[in-house]
Amino acid sequence: MSDYEFVTVHDSAVTNTIPNSMVTVVVDTSGPPICDNMSDPEFRKAVLTLRDDAVKKIELRIRELSAWDVAAQARVKLWLGKSDEDFRTKLIGGLKAIVPVMNGLAARNFVGVGSEQDRATGCVPGMKNLSGEVAHVCAPDTATHTIAINRDFCYLPQKSASQLSSMQLTIVHECAHFVDTFGCVDHPNGYGYTACMWLARDHPDHAITNADSIAWYVLARY
Repeated sequence: MSDYEFVTVHDSAVTNTIPNSMVTVVVDTSGPPICDNMSDPEFRKAVLTLRDDAVKKIELRIRELSAWDVAAQARVKLWLGKSDEDFRTKLIGGLKAIVPVMNGLAARNFVGVGSEQDRATGCVPGMKNLSGEVAHVCAPDTATHTIAINRDFCYLPQKSASQLSSMQLTIVHECAHFVDTFGCVDHPNGYGYTACMWLARDHPDHAITNADSIAWYVLARY
């Protein structure tokens, strides 16, 4: 079976040496699936496969920033507004930090919005205005890197084609919020392909700290 089929239910276990002794452990999996249009095993396989592919893209961007040729500078200028040494340094640091965080994501890191795990992070946003929200994280949650998934996430395409947002873009976006990666925020008018290009053009100092701008910089195909 693939690793995507498994989910951690506890980090440790104990047993004894008494012959023929047995303890039955019941794991409750009767709760609703994270996505109502796919099973939890399908969801886990999707997000972890997309995670793996996104890490490869991030590692490619790091190599581009190291080479720092004309194409690499143009990509940074398009999505973040400046291609100076300061922005290059910030990107290299943030991308190198986000790789181990994303590689560390497992099935347990993805939870439903409003779930016990989501609330345990300590800074769940208001639960009254979730229409349109795709996912959220608690930026200081460097212990668990929990990503709370809302229903709209489940109906996105898996990867961004042209100007479309996607599950993969959302995963990178949310990981860019954590304070041990980029510590990004969501600037007003900073969501989406076109809006992020305008933000880079007009407010580059906002673009470099905007989660969607980082995600589009990493994943955009053009």
